Parts: sequence; structure tokens; C-alpha cells
Amino acid sequence: MAHGLNLKLLVSELFSTRIGAFFGLDVIVSAMVLFLFVGVEGRRVRIKNLWLPIVATIAVGVSLGFPLFLYMRQLKLEAQSDNL
Repeated sequence: MAHGLNLKLLVSELFSTRIGAFFGLDVIVSAMVLFLFVGVEGRRVRIKNLWLPIVATIAVGVSLGFPLFLYMRQLKLEAQSDNL
């Protein structure tokens, strides 16, 4: 806190143990897969504001970005079914 955010130290400490490395890779891979899913599925369903779940994932994590995207997707699918 006194010296600010030291990303180099954060990464070195995160990957200093096998369990930490597994956790770090799990979070990174999950976020990357979510970004891919948001891009592909979002364009297929034509969802607007696809940047929102991306920012939510970066700011908070997959635990916010994924449900947010699913909620946005469900709203769009329901709107499309109402128009039929």
C-alpha cells in the first residue's frame, strides 16, 4: 500500500509456488475463454455493449463477467423471441 501496485512483484509471488501458479493460470485461461465466448456468441446474437462483460471481468473477475454476459444474452434472446 505504501509503495503502490508492483505488478512485477505480484506476478513473481503469484507464480512462486505450484499451487499459486495453478491458480494464476486457471484465472487467466478462464478469462481468455470468456473473452472468446463473449466475442463469438455476442456477435452471433448481435448483443450491444459487449465491452461491459469484458471490463467487468478485468475489474472484478470471471465471477462477474460471465453471469453478466449470460444475463445480457438472455435479455437479447427474449427480445428476439418476442419479435417473432
